[in-house]
Amino acid sequence: MKEETLLRKLISDGEGVGEDRRVQQVAAFFRDSRKVEEPKIAEVLKVTKALEALELSMLKQQQIAQMNKLQAAEFNSCAEEIDNQIELVYKTMEAAKVELEDAKIVKKNRQEYRKLVNVMNEVPSRAETTRKLEEIKDDLERQHERQKVLEAKLMDRRNHLQAFNIILSNFQRFCAEDDDDETELAGEDDDDAASVTEKKEDDK
Repeated sequence: MKEETLLRKLISDGEGVGEDRRVQQVAAFFRDSRKVEEPKIAEVLKVTKALEALELSMLKQQQIAQMNKLQAAEFNSCAEEIDNQIELVYKTMEAAKVELEDAKIVKKNRQEYRKLVNVMNEVPSRAETTRKLEEIKDDLERQHERQKVLEAKLMDRRNHLQAFNIILSNFQRFCAEDDDDETELAGEDDDDAASVTEKKEDDK
């Protein structure tokens, strides 16, 4: 019971400057003023000061309540702003994750591009390849022309050899015929000599 009474006193006392005591004084003054015809001036001044103090305390409590409301509104605004900032941070983190993934893709593409550039540097360019193909084509044409010249020379030599073989064959045949003629002439001479010898023997 004493604790409840003390708690009520502390609550009504506000900041502990004696509001409860002043209320009791004012209440006692009004109770006592009913019993007397004219209250004392000192008591009236004392009660007046108590009422002024109570009014001042009430105004102070109202201002404190207003300040509490303002602070509560500020706290709510700060809490809302903090929530917005947290949400913004989450969104920023999500955007950073996306940018990180994009950066990884860009890095991978750069690595692939560098590899491709290295391969392209190792492989001859189109102009150089075309130039080499033209050189090979010119070389093939020169070799083809040289082959034609060699084939023509070979054909000439073959024709010359064939003509030489024909001439040699004709010469051999001519020589063989000449030998046959000489053999026949020699045979005729022998026959004539034998005839002369036989004739001489007959004459004897």
